[in-house]
Amino acid sequence: MTVYSTDLTGLLATIKDTLGHRVAPALTDGTARQELAAVLEQLDNLTQRIAWDQAALAQTCERTEALATRLGLAPAGDVHAGVDALRARRRDVSDVLRAAYRDGAPRAGLVESVLEFSETDVAEQISVGLRAGLPI
Repeated sequence: MTVYSTDLTGLLATIKDTLGHRVAPALTDGTARQELAAVLEQLDNLTQRIAWDQAALAQTCERTEALATRLGLAPAGDVHAGVDALRARRRDVSDVLRAAYRDGAPRAGLVESVLEFSETDVAEQISVGLRAGLPI
């Protein structure tokens, strides 16, 4: 369970910090430093404007709820409640999986349900550039 566990503002802050404190000092070319400064400014401007794509978020919430149901969890209230509710539901799913594997071999169907969910989740949430080496 991938990207939606990430706080977008925190992610951008980490990227800005890394670029500003680790990459910038290593750049000796003046033009490259100016280009990096422009990137940092754009990241700073985006921080307060960025939001999850609501249609994609709704689909992810529905898929997560379907997995939760297959794993035996009681239905959630509002399936489309947003990123915080999605994170909470995924924690619920993780708790079920942790218990299933801690107590021995998982029940029939659990592995298949998680595999089906994960294939779609990874295909949708991992950037195209990083997918080349993945079996998706």
